[in-house]
Amino acid sequence: GPAPAPAPAEPVEPVVAIGMAQVETLRLPGNMLGAGFELLRLEVKGAPQPLAFLLGTAFPTNALTKRGRDLLPEKSSSFQGGWLSEASKAASTVDLEGVRLWGSGASIDDIKGVEVLEFPQAQLLGQLGVEVHGVLGQPFFEQYDMDLDRYGQKAQFYAPGQAAAQGFYSTVRHLPGISLPSGNLGVVLTGRAMDDDFVERKVSFVGLVDSSAAHTVINWEAARLLGYSGPADPKLTGATKVLGAGKTGQAEEMPVVLAKLSVCGAPEILKPMMLSVDQEEFKASGGKGWYFEEKTLAGGPGLVEMGAVNVAIGDVLGLAVLTDSMIGPFQGAAAIVGQDLLFQAQRVVLNLRDKNLWLEPGDIRDAPEM
Repeated sequence: GPAPAPAPAEPVEPVVAIGMAQVETLRLPGNMLGAGFELLRLEVKGAPQPLAFLLGTAFPTNALTKRGRDLLPEKSSSFQGGWLSEASKAASTVDLEGVRLWGSGASIDDIKGVEVLEFPQAQLLGQLGVEVHGVLGQPFFEQYDMDLDRYGQKAQFYAPGQAAAQGFYSTVRHLPGISLPSGNLGVVLTGRAMDDDFVERKVSFVGLVDSSAAHTVINWEAARLLGYSGPADPKLTGATKVLGAGKTGQAEEMPVVLAKLSVCGAPEILKPMMLSVDQEEFKASGGKGWYFEEKTLAGGPGLVEMGAVNVAIGDVLGLAVLTDSMIGPFQGAAAIVGQDLLFQAQRVVLNLRDKNLWLEPGDIRDAPEM
């Protein structure tokens, strides 16, 4: 007989955002390195005012400043007797309850285990007269996709993996991310360098996307690719210097250079490589480290040519998260992709859980040399 009629397709549920939040863009003054930060406000049960949180896509925890903690009602301590260590440990984390997004009043889940700590971005903004009570870090962005509309001054939040289901115009570029250690999202940065015969060539390295970083930082390995021999390179003699946290956490001077970079997604052929160690050594002390094979980095999808930015050069503490517990530290060329690059996109859609980024180019312009 005739083939049975196919069952009618299930109606596709429209994707609905969990909620919208107003977002404030805080621009740093022109004499400071970096572009700035984004803030949103959360209403939290018991707090007399909405609390201002920095958006920190690669910040390792959700955090509250001491001042933010002091705006929350005291929890009655249920610890009796000799449990002081437990009590003090409990006091250094806070659960945010009854959380609503300021701007829409939409409810989101309680934010548990928020760490009470002071972080430099809050201190910097405090000096500029802006009070920040906390940072929404990586755990938050693992839980919610974000669609940030910079000109609309708002962000929509979705269940993880849902932000892209709404569909995008072709002006929005998809950058499939690199899955980096500690849950971080990487993209590929490409710059140009002159070789000894004054022939320009393209060089590529990995960039860790971090909206809590006001400016981009490249490590010395990436600086070498771009044609700087090292800290003593005469080309850097006259460079402006900034203080940054070196890989041991100690403050060190880092030269600032103007770099024109493009950003794109991960190519399918991308190859992480281990520095060779013999089996005995590996058993004894783990690996010597890892890197990406440079020729496998170039040519990925979603290319966005960015305007030139002033980047600091240093082997910064922020890149220590690329250490693999087994294989060892990351030994290759890398950068922290900061807001000086991200601010050049008018729309930033982040699906951190699945390591996807979408960028819509916006105000792309070259910065003057610092």
